[in-house]
Amino acid sequence: MKKEKFYLISIVILFLTLIGSCRGFTSSPMPGADGVLPADLPQGKSCGDGVCDGPENADTCPADCQEPVPSAGIESSSEEAAISDIPPLYFFYAIHVHGSKEYLPYRDPGMTEVDPVVAENMLAAIEGIAGVLEKYGARATWEFMAPTVQGLVEYQGGPVIFERLQAAGHEIGVHGHRLEAVPAAAVALQEIAGIDPATSSGFLVQVPVSGEAQAQSAMSLVMRATVESGLSVGTVNFTPGGEMNNLSSVCGDQFGVGNDMYLETGNLMHPWHPDYLNEDVCADFPGGKMTLIDHVPLTAFILPGEDAPPDVLGSQHFDQLQVYFDNALGYLAENQSERLAAWGFVTHIIEYAVGSQAENPPEESALEALDGFLSHVDAYHRQGLVIYATASEIAEAVNSGN
Repeated sequence: MKKEKFYLISIVILFLTLIGSCRGFTSSPMPGADGVLPADLPQGKSCGDGVCDGPENADTCPADCQEPVPSAGIESSSEEAAISDIPPLYFFYAIHVHGSKEYLPYRDPGMTEVDPVVAENMLAAIEGIAGVLEKYGARATWEFMAPTVQGLVEYQGGPVIFERLQAAGHEIGVHGHRLEAVPAAAVALQEIAGIDPATSSGFLVQVPVSGEAQAQSAMSLVMRATVESGLSVGTVNFTPGGEMNNLSSVCGDQFGVGNDMYLETGNLMHPWHPDYLNEDVCADFPGGKMTLIDHVPLTAFILPGEDAPPDVLGSQHFDQLQVYFDNALGYLAENQSERLAAWGFVTHIIEYAVGSQAENPPEESALEALDGFLSHVDAYHRQGLVIYATASEIAEAVNSGN
């Protein structure tokens, strides 16, 4: 029965992908105020003929081009029940809000003056990404460093962007590349922006490359310090492999419980509570104070023949990411684990613009690429197969036993 459900969801994914490619064109003529298409449609092709063809799409002719749904093509009630039996996948997006120079949007490390161009570009990237997410009812977990918090609040004369994100349901968390950077970011959010964050990130980069023997104790120290800063959720990329993950061999490529799907999905789908008090972050310690939620690493965007993540994200990068997302749905269809499953990805805001120092505004093509990917995800969200969530919301669901 599990294989039948896996094949069924695979067929549905293929169907949606093919249909979605037809909807990717945005150059079709738009209807006028009365909903009538322009008169230059090809002969024999008209809106209302029951066929979605020619320049018609879901925007220009919703009567013929209905939005595809994951249950399309399912005829028997038993197959519909098979879809309804598949547990939902929690979908999240972690965004690191900083440039290659950590003191941005300030002009210098002394943080004496905000660069207005950099500040405006950072804000434009945040607004652009948030706008695409909100189009589909999705929210992100935005993870800030202390200088970014201070600089943007100073530039705007108050926590304007933070209040705007929170009002739309987004989460504000912290990010740090050094152990001391995490409490500094948490304090900045509390004292400058009036926010008590719950989520932190940057765990692997806070642990120096010190070899396997020290990896467990070093990571345990980072997690203890994070919890002591009032943070209880961590977004991580502990997926085995990669030169940064010293814990991979220490843990025998096993993190938490049942996380054996990472080669196909790109992440460890089942959140867990690392037993950092006993210096065993690989093990799940039910009732622990820290919940780790793993996401696909940034390296997942690297295309064949490339040696680094892209300067500017494009549709080809999100197409590659989509494979991991589809595999995550397929994994749930085949295994139907009783443990909550989450799948997410990470970027910086700078991957949406040329350059790494916020010297340019976001590229429309990058935002359109994100939009295309979320359009694919949203088809499953509207059928209940995907739940949009922030990292802290996923942790809350895990800890409540949902």
